[in-house]
Formats: sequence, C-alpha cells, structure tokens
Amino acid sequence: MPKLLLMDATGHIRQIPLAVPTVSLGRSPASDVVLDSKRASREHALIEVDGPKVVIVDMHSLNGTLVNGELIDRHQLAHGDSIEIGTVELRYVALDQVLSEDEALRLLTAPNLQASTQLGDWDDWDYDTERDQPKEPVLRRRQHH
Repeated sequence: MPKLLLMDATGHIRQIPLAVPTVSLGRSPASDVVLDSKRASREHALIEVDGPKVVIVDMHSLNGTLVNGELIDRHQLAHGDSIEIGTVELRYVALDQVLSEDEALRLLTAPNLQASTQLGDWDDWDYDTERDQPKEPVLRRRQHH
C-alpha cells in the first residue's frame, strides 16, 4: 500500500498509509493529515487513490503545493516524489512493506530519490554531489495528469 512519510515537529517520522480513496492534507484539525505549518492552508491539498494511480490536487491554497520543487495544480505521484506544503516536506513512497524508522528517515531525507530505488541501494549515492547542486527557482505552475 502506498504511503506518505512525514517528520513531525518532535522529529518522529510518521508513515501515513494511503488506504482510502481520498486523503485530505491541511492545517485544519478535520484534515486526515494535519500539517503543523502556518504557511499551509486549512484545506490545502487532497490525495486521490485509484488503485495504483495516486494523484495530489492543490485545493487552491494560498501558498501552493510543490512536487519535486515544481508548483502544481494536479500531479500523478511516482515513488520518491517530494511534496512541500508550507514548511512541511513529505515523501510519497509506493512500497508495500512497513518501513523501519531508519529506512523511513533515509527515504524522507534522500535527495533526488529515483522511482527505481530500492531500500538496499543507499550505498551507491554521492550525497555531497547531490547536496551541492542548486535548485532552480519555481517560475510557473504546471499541471500533470
């Protein structure tokens, strides 16, 4: 079952299974995933699950939703996608197994996670090179189907 990884304010990593057709994300206590960020809207985004297809939809939030650094309206998620809502960063994981705290931390913090990455591939990464690459500024909102 796909899931979201999220590090809360205490440093604890939450694994949020995406088992229902829709999962709401936002600052509101009524959200399925409550985000602790003043830059997140009360009803910020919605994740739609339709079998293997998982889509994130921005709910016309003030500060927008970024996937892999790009501002989106709607985006079909792929394993390893990084989602930024306000000051909260989440990672979409399309793995069925339950992750240990260490595995979840590695997946959450790994730069440029590729869709083919498996849990045993971590020794192949050059963290210094990945960290030193500058991010390009976001200039426009893109829509992915």
